[in-house]
Amino acid sequence: MNNSSIRNESCDNIDFSLDQTFLPVLYGLVFCIGLPTNCLALYGLYRLVRTDNALPVYVINLLLSDLLQISTLPLWIDYYSHGHVWRFGNTLCEITGVIFWICQSVSIFFMLCVALERYIAVSHPLCFRSQCRLKYTCLLCVFAWLLAILGITMSFQVGFTNTADWLCFEKYPSNKQFCVLRLGTITLCFPLPLILLVGLYGGTWRNINQAVSVTDCEKKKITKLLLLLVVIFVLVFGPYHIVGYVKFFGLMILGDSCDYEARIFIYFQIGMGILSLNSLLDPFLYIFVCRDVRKEMLDSFPCFQKLASERELWKIIRSAKT
Repeated sequence: MNNSSIRNESCDNIDFSLDQTFLPVLYGLVFCIGLPTNCLALYGLYRLVRTDNALPVYVINLLLSDLLQISTLPLWIDYYSHGHVWRFGNTLCEITGVIFWICQSVSIFFMLCVALERYIAVSHPLCFRSQCRLKYTCLLCVFAWLLAILGITMSFQVGFTNTADWLCFEKYPSNKQFCVLRLGTITLCFPLPLILLVGLYGGTWRNINQAVSVTDCEKKKITKLLLLLVVIFVLVFGPYHIVGYVKFFGLMILGDSCDYEARIFIYFQIGMGILSLNSLLDPFLYIFVCRDVRKEMLDSFPCFQKLASERELWKIIRSAKT
């Protein structure tokens, strides 16, 4: 398909080759690194769930959303490497796009659930013990997935109709109705969750020193976990949503402006690429969920036991020589 011949259906002054190398390379790295690390962390956390621990359930769902998102990356790599030309039919485009954005939505929700669970555990331990059961945690997760599926599917039907056939989940130029929709979703997905995350981190930090039933080591692990959540959220979701505000507010003021779309295009695409980095950073949450990471790794993965024993043997040999 000749790209130049089909551009007349959309903004023909947008250079779709600007991200033709950046996004495929970034998505390729995320796929190669994120797939094994998420699988390893997922298996380790599954062992913790069997001990009737509710916290790993949220992190498991977070990692599952990462794996689903990673599964769509090969198709996006092909799409961007061919200059934003979708070659796999409208049905697969809809499925792939819906999966990608569902995973983004539930990732934010489960990050909030992890922060809320730690806050309740520290600030209201009696309520935590009596109400936070594994069954209700699983039901909440199922509800979150269903809500995300319904919301993203409806948004797709409203926002991405009458787009060019060669585009997938993109619309140029963006009309005012689409801009209003995107500004609403951006507000729900970034500033409001960020306020909640920061508030839960601050509340936990204030109350954790008064928690006599929590050890000093556990206190440090909880505060580091919540700080990591805030850092991941700001670094991963911040650039895309901030540029999104600039883009869609600007389009609301200027109208259907292809010139403005062309100027903001590469910044918006960079933010889009950064969204995928949560698949690399989320497995680090495994470290703060496990009580003893080294023991859990050795118990979960027998191959690590052999490596650890060989390392100890090597230390003994070296000490004997000296």
